[in-house]
Amino acid sequence: MAEVVRGTDWVARLPERACAAREDAVLEAAQGGLLAPICWAPVHSEHGEHRATFLVSADALRVGDAEDSVRINASARTTQRLADLLECAMLTTRLCDLVWEQASVRIPPCIGAPDPTMANTSRMLEHHRRVEERVAGRAGLIENVGKHWVLTNRLAGSRDRAANYGWYDPKAAHRHGQHALWQPPGLAHDLDHVDYSQVVRLVRRRCTVDGAERDILEIMTDPALAGLVSSEGPLRVLRQPGVPEAAVA
Repeated sequence: MAEVVRGTDWVARLPERACAAREDAVLEAAQGGLLAPICWAPVHSEHGEHRATFLVSADALRVGDAEDSVRINASARTTQRLADLLECAMLTTRLCDLVWEQASVRIPPCIGAPDPTMANTSRMLEHHRRVEERVAGRAGLIENVGKHWVLTNRLAGSRDRAANYGWYDPKAAHRHGQHALWQPPGLAHDLDHVDYSQVVRLVRRRCTVDGAERDILEIMTDPALAGLVSSEGPLRVLRQPGVPEAAVA
């Protein structure tokens, strides 16, 4: 039987500074069954005559029990490892947009100071608590819980870049497609960058397309179906570059 742990107790054991040991602790928590139960919410997509339903985590992944859990921050490297462990894929910008459009609980992004402490564990806990205050106990598909690491063809040929995206806000300075947001697709960070805003939201590999069960990785590369999950045509990047599939035992 998996250990039962309170999220705040688990966070208290982490190093204060972001480091490889903290990333390892996040992965080990998932491997050890310490993630809070994940609610997989259906997100629907249409492209031409095709219809699909993807299962996306309704909230960011948390460590802890039903009474006390904390949203985790993680690098793109760790996010891909978690996706492998949970038989999931990383998001795309289109999937992020669909989550925002279909979310039953929308909150303003919890933006903090971009200072040298932004990767600290105390900032992770602070951001989690600010999100909790704005969610105010509501359940369902929730956004903005943070920014997301995403797959994009802009990563093709790269081994050390990661793409982040999110923080939808009508007042935001940037636009991507139809949406205003503070973080358009950006490649400023490497695959080990982490800060308080980078949470983990994943999509299940198994999805339903035109009534049949499929693997989302097949959909991402299919010229006729890629539009269901991608805003840039068929994807050439199906996992975070620089993270081999053997990264998770």
